[in-house]
Amino acid sequence: MTKTMLILLAVIFSVHIASAQVGAMKLVGKNTKNYKLGFGAFIKTALPVNEAGSITIEGGVNIFMLNDPDGFGSGTIMCPLKAGYRYTFNQTGEGLYIEPQTGFNVYGITSMHDENGNPVDLKYHGVVLAVGTGYLFTLWRQPFDLNLRYETVIAHGGSNNLVALGISRFISFKKRYSD
Repeated sequence: MTKTMLILLAVIFSVHIASAQVGAMKLVGKNTKNYKLGFGAFIKTALPVNEAGSITIEGGVNIFMLNDPDGFGSGTIMCPLKAGYRYTFNQTGEGLYIEPQTGFNVYGITSMHDENGNPVDLKYHGVVLAVGTGYLFTLWRQPFDLNLRYETVIAHGGSNNLVALGISRFISFKKRYSD
């Protein structure tokens, strides 16, 4: 439980201090019906490589709590680090896009209680695969991203799968130039 609280505080700190983006997500698949709606914080940046596409780098923390009658502390936390390529269909760097990503779950932990009520922490890491689509637009001269993503973390012969819906302001290190 102490580790969960520390990670939760780190997420709140990163959102506030680093201007990180936040998202809502749902674990899907086998044995996920007892999980509440998850939340997370991430920092994502894009480096345009041409008018239509950008290389993206993203790091974050995703937290999913169980519907635990015993109180706070049971759930799953994942810390993925991903890279991808975002392609805009109208080839302007804004508008509708698709973005495949791959990476690694740097740290993952599932905390639960065994049949005797004792806390059990299962640690894992593994390959992350994701695909997303969304719409990039500018509002008040700031770039925003409305997106939908499916992501899976493959570890120890199993996987954690999630669907995320978000709106975020992304960070770009290079401007696009059009004639």
